[in-house]
Amino acid sequence: MGDNPKVFRWLLDVRNLWPIPDHKVHQPSSSTAQWADGADAKKALSFLSSDEKAKVLRFYFPKDAKLSLASNLLKRCAITYACHIAWSDASISEDHNRKPCYKPRSPNALKMEFNVSHHGTLVALVGCNGETQKLGIDIVQLNWDKDYPAVLKEGFPAWVKVYELVFSDREVADIIAYSLPGLSDPCEQIKAKLRHFYAHWCLKEAYVKMTGEALLARWLKDLEFRNVRVPEESDHGGWGQTCSVHEVWLKGAKLTGIKMELQAFGEEYMLATAVSEPNALLLPFKELDLKHDVLPE
Repeated sequence: MGDNPKVFRWLLDVRNLWPIPDHKVHQPSSSTAQWADGADAKKALSFLSSDEKAKVLRFYFPKDAKLSLASNLLKRCAITYACHIAWSDASISEDHNRKPCYKPRSPNALKMEFNVSHHGTLVALVGCNGETQKLGIDIVQLNWDKDYPAVLKEGFPAWVKVYELVFSDREVADIIAYSLPGLSDPCEQIKAKLRHFYAHWCLKEAYVKMTGEALLARWLKDLEFRNVRVPEESDHGGWGQTCSVHEVWLKGAKLTGIKMELQAFGEEYMLATAVSEPNALLLPFKELDLKHDVLPE
């Protein structure tokens, strides 16, 4: 694979996918079982294994089932794309940390690494050929309507300290002290502080997902992100700024053998990518069309 492995990144928005059947839209509570009766949802579910389909249908709310469905479809699509195999052979397994992975049936078959994240209506996947690179990806969505009233009620320092088990003492102090120069509007300053908080969260989540341990890692508070840069939103929507220079510290030592990137999307999303190879080439995110890019012919 060389010294500069190529890492592909995909994004799928499920907002307008797999609608609830018209005759059930106005029912008081539209469950996943009702949603799964729709023709589009039935077709998409037919491309999953029986176990994958069962996991999707365990979610009561359609919004959660849609994200699970899209996640499984993207994983299968990535395996077929990277390993040049049939859709039916693209089975999804789990490693010792229960992280989804691909285990080819033959030891001589092509291998790949991938990781998936979803939030709001977005599902993102990062992948690359081979098995020497470890990958992590995370999406965060700024929940302004929920967080802003909570910050006004509790005060920003108290709001941040709820997450003391996730962040180191230094990170908590940095997040509380952060302010964006030149902002005179208190409301906009709070929004800037919240974006900085979520930038920290997104980076940390992507890193620990790369390791396979997620936010249950015992060393979570020993993992620090310093001098975090918050990517600016785009003036016209869509993709915003990308920030790729972040200091990562673990147990007081600066880490150098990784590559991390944080990018804004729309007004409320950020996506972080973590790769265990500092020379990896991170390809730009590709926004996928379900019919033309994901589902098998």
